[in-house]
Amino acid sequence: MLKSVYSRIFYFCTIVLMFACALTGLVVQISANRMHEKEAYASFDSTARMLINKLHEIDAQSDELPVSAMQSELKTYTISENVDCYLFNAAGVCLVRSDYSASPVVLSTALMAEANKAPYCKMGGESGNFSEPTATYVEQLELHGASCYLMLIFPVAYVSDFSAKLLAVLCISVLVIGVLGAGLFYINTARLLKPLTVITQTAEEYAKGDFSPRLSPTGEPELDRLTETMNRMADFIDSNERSRKRFISDVSHELKTPMTTIGGYVDAILDGAVPKDEERHYLETVSSEVQRMSRMVNSMLNISKVEAGTLAPNFTRFDITHLLIKTLLLFEQKAEEKHLTVAGLEECPRTSVVADKDLMQQVFYNLTENAIKFVNEGGTLTLAVDADAEQAHIRIRNSGEGLSEDEIPHVFERFYKTDASRGKDTTGVGLGLSIVNRIMVLHGGTVTVKSVQGEYTEFVVSLPLTQEAAAPKES
Repeated sequence: MLKSVYSRIFYFCTIVLMFACALTGLVVQISANRMHEKEAYASFDSTARMLINKLHEIDAQSDELPVSAMQSELKTYTISENVDCYLFNAAGVCLVRSDYSASPVVLSTALMAEANKAPYCKMGGESGNFSEPTATYVEQLELHGASCYLMLIFPVAYVSDFSAKLLAVLCISVLVIGVLGAGLFYINTARLLKPLTVITQTAEEYAKGDFSPRLSPTGEPELDRLTETMNRMADFIDSNERSRKRFISDVSHELKTPMTTIGGYVDAILDGAVPKDEERHYLETVSSEVQRMSRMVNSMLNISKVEAGTLAPNFTRFDITHLLIKTLLLFEQKAEEKHLTVAGLEECPRTSVVADKDLMQQVFYNLTENAIKFVNEGGTLTLAVDADAEQAHIRIRNSGEGLSEDEIPHVFERFYKTDASRGKDTTGVGLGLSIVNRIMVLHGGTVTVKSVQGEYTEFVVSLPLTQEAAAPKES
């Protein structure tokens, strides 16, 4: 019954409302009763004052205590004010009474002691000739030089009636407010929880693998933050899911070709379909394909390490220009085979940076290999290094066919190959530039590409001069 958030909120709010109403009603009841009792006490005191003044006037007109005149006056008050009146002497013996009851009345010593201090008034049960709740009023006065006590008994059923009626009104009010409040809580809670139901349903769709649904703003700041987070999460997971599927598809495609080649050549050799003098050529092709698969696996492992955050850079301080030249020398033979002209080295200044030397050499290796692979025969390879206050900028440009505007946004994607490169790049796996991009992200830098089709392609590596986590040491 109370397992859902909706029911817990509803019952909690309803109970709090009823408790608040009941507490308010109790306070009002007590306050109203006290005010009504105070008014009743004031009325009793006013009646006693008038009667005492009248008794003093009658006593002053006679040489002795005028019992019969006083009794007549008390009877008048009994009839007009509906109050029983008694006059006692100092011994507590009744001298004058306004009723006709034959039962004796005696004033107790305790009441006389209270009246000697101050006029005594207290509401109690039935008393005197009344069969309903009454109030007893006792006051000490002087008549003919003797101490006397006036006792008045007032009916106070109207006080009890007022309290009962007020209690009934308050109970009805609490009930009505509780019902109305519960209804409002029900409607408001349902309205507030409706977006949560939608969010839950959407989350269930995500759990099933469908990340297409998106949540709309609810107008509630807290829920809007949740919906925005859910939408961002869905975008992220959806993007990763598409990347995963594309990655699996690309890997399957890239591995299928060399595996088919290897399998075909090996089967041909085993079946004797290949002449003995050509077996070495076929085996060299198989070896080349195996090496290409090995490079692909190693590149994929490096990308996975970067993405998983397990590839921790070893930051050191070194000369980035020296590293660039050192990497270029590894391709000296390939550059000579294509009769390339290398320009810009003389103008590259020494530039000190804090970075992972091995990872940056891999960046330069991949970019230089890519540039030499697609430079035109007898073309130009241009290198440049410059720095500003925060970053070093390394540019590697090759002349040649260049890239189209449609190809540029995709060059850093895994396994992406341009149409022009598919016929020329028979050894690459399409992961080199993707690795470069991830290494630069790891360093807090960037790599960008510029190209004019038919003229050149230029990669620009922007690397921060320092790293917060670096332990600068000369290397």
